[in-house]
Amino acid sequence: MKITTRQYAKSLFELTSGKSEQEIKGVISNFIKFLQKNRQLKLAGKIIEKFGEIYNKKKGIVEAEIVSREKLNGELIVKLDDFIKNKYSAKEVMLNNKIDEKIIGGVIIKIGDEVMDGSVGGQLNRLRKCLEIKN
Repeated sequence: MKITTRQYAKSLFELTSGKSEQEIKGVISNFIKFLQKNRQLKLAGKIIEKFGEIYNKKKGIVEAEIVSREKLNGELIVKLDDFIKNKYSAKEVMLNNKIDEKIIGGVIIKIGDEVMDGSVGGQLNRLRKCLEIKN
């Protein structure tokens, strides 16, 4: 039976949960040796990615990418942080602000597979589609 990257990541999470930093280093070292022995070391990047997803979910952490025309100011960051905490019942939000000068205004919020387009261009496109339907 083939072990998936999610299963590896879940095992690694369970093995490291509640351990000291020194114990975690030992677990990771043994885990890497195990992957190498089973010729699965090439999966390490995907396992780490899945581990991060599992860790964040268990700890109530949401990672969000905010795309805007300019760097967000402190007040807007606080509002977005609060919005995301409330929407996803998160304990902590990690915001990553990406700049895209093609955006006229507003923001696009990306969380996992979900995209909330609050950009001016996105709003205009939705309005255009709505008007086409009525005609």
